[in-house]
Amino acid sequence: MRKKVVVLSTGGTIASAPAEGGRNVSGALQGAELVSKIELHADIEVEVRSVFQKPSNAITLADVAALREACLGIIADGQACGIVITHGTDTLEDTAYYLESSLDAANVAIVVTGSQRVPHAKGTDAYVNLKNAIITAASEQVRGLGVLVVFNETIFSACFVRKVSSYQLNGFDAPGYGFLGLIDNGAITVYQKPIRLPVISPSGAVPAVDIIPVYLDARPVLLDAAILGGAKGIVIDAVGRGHVPPAWMPSIERAVAQGVPVLICTSTLHGPVFQAYEFSGSLHNLETAGAVGISGLSARKARIRLALALAAGTNTDRASLLGAFGATA
Repeated sequence: MRKKVVVLSTGGTIASAPAEGGRNVSGALQGAELVSKIELHADIEVEVRSVFQKPSNAITLADVAALREACLGIIADGQACGIVITHGTDTLEDTAYYLESSLDAANVAIVVTGSQRVPHAKGTDAYVNLKNAIITAASEQVRGLGVLVVFNETIFSACFVRKVSSYQLNGFDAPGYGFLGLIDNGAITVYQKPIRLPVISPSGAVPAVDIIPVYLDARPVLLDAAILGGAKGIVIDAVGRGHVPPAWMPSIERAVAQGVPVLICTSTLHGPVFQAYEFSGSLHNLETAGAVGISGLSARKARIRLALALAAGTNTDRASLLGAFGATA
């Protein structure tokens, strides 16, 4: 029996064509053109659809919502065993985690892939990544593992994957957590399975949530501007165990008083936030003021999950926010 995999094309480096001056036009190639260049086993049937054709720096939350709807339609149809999404690498981890957080696809494998080198470059990874993504999506071994990212013959969970190189072929990794499996000449080996958070189904438009980075002597002006600009949630990419400069505390207190949820993540590659200290700007100080510490997710992923939770009508009290992130108060 043939296995059907639907490829959804969104553009990116993997779909680039040459431009004048030695540069490239991202998203110029349709998905069908890419699929036509790879050889697959006869038992895999591929259908290709173009959702949009963009460089991934231009993708919006509305675009990703449309991509989610396309996935929901394929899942409901019941004919495909897998979905492959080709995507630019700049924001690939954001889209993958949006889908991981908002899709219940236990019986359909969803795999996101891209490339670091354009298809017409020597040594391009475009076709091998696409082929491996399709093979993975057709495999029974990955059912129930959630949304996956396949890159450089490696299978990652969307929960932990990050872009770690701006140009090398090993462009993605899961620092501190590791890969789920490997693909070797078409053979898939799964070594571990991720613990996944509950699926969140948004019931309306996803609101604006901003990330504010912390660095030595950072001013709170960006935090104030985000609130003034209408942010419905704030994720602070804090240092260490979840710390901010002392001068940030009044701004955070004002945000919480206005009903804007403030999440605290760590900018380190892995490790939880924790109330290890008691000083102005410490996580203890922040949580006493009403902010909520979130462990196990990068700020980019926490931002996606908070936005989805708010779109699903989740309350902004501490217990409700922690529940949306699979934690308890």
